[in-house]
Amino acid sequence: MRITPINTTIGALVEDVDLAQLSDEDFDLIYQAFLKHKVIFFRRQTLTAAEHLSLARRFGELEAPHPFFPHVEDYPQVSKIETMRGNPPGKSFWHTDMTWQSAPPKCSILAAQYLPDAGGDTIWLSMEAVYHSLPAPLKHRIRGQMAKHAVHGFAGSRFDHQDESGESRVDQISQYIDAVSHPLVAEHEETGNPTLFINEQFTRFVEGESADESEALLATLFSHCRDETLQVRFKWEEGSVAIWDNRCTQHFAVTDYGDTPRLLHRVVVKGTQPRLFTS
Repeated sequence: MRITPINTTIGALVEDVDLAQLSDEDFDLIYQAFLKHKVIFFRRQTLTAAEHLSLARRFGELEAPHPFFPHVEDYPQVSKIETMRGNPPGKSFWHTDMTWQSAPPKCSILAAQYLPDAGGDTIWLSMEAVYHSLPAPLKHRIRGQMAKHAVHGFAGSRFDHQDESGESRVDQISQYIDAVSHPLVAEHEETGNPTLFINEQFTRFVEGESADESEALLATLFSHCRDETLQVRFKWEEGSVAIWDNRCTQHFAVTDYGDTPRLLHRVVVKGTQPRLFTS
């Protein structure tokens, strides 16, 4: 097995390994690379849905089926991220998966099935690096603060279907999933590192701030997430797999391919409630 860092901040390519037939020793190396590099990439993999689930279970307990995404037949925990003719992707946002849950996922595993000839890259961002890049006064200001996250980020998207009464899926789910509070600066449960735990799609406001102050603070923090030196961009190929640490990253799907058919399968591993960084 070869593990090659893509840059000094985030991302590594793992080669000469079959994800469907991992020894315990190989998995241990992959897991340490996952913690160190935050997102790891593989080429030329041929995971079936069952093998995809089996791999994800080595990282932890699986999340329940996603409330919005369609899934592979007979495999409800294998979501389909799909573009079809006449159904292009909507607007893309920087996001961390499912932070509208009290315990957002630990990690996600995305496997490419078929792709456009060009376009459709995904970009990942190290939120640990973003936190470390902040000016000292800003770090001091946000330490100990909390922000509300909610499922509103799906409102109006292609996944927000309406029922016969005209009620949207987001409205239905919002009735039993309340907005949750997460620390702006969270502590990674395994590494102990601080990470800025916000994202444009699901973070609604900073608690204890006026609406204007919250909007301005979040805008300032999001502006620091635009630093390309803290990011890694991945070009998908059929058989590519990406595994990322949802506790300390954001990602962005580049939707530059119109309605050209594209399909990826995603399995998500359960996490724990983010804890406040206090060191």
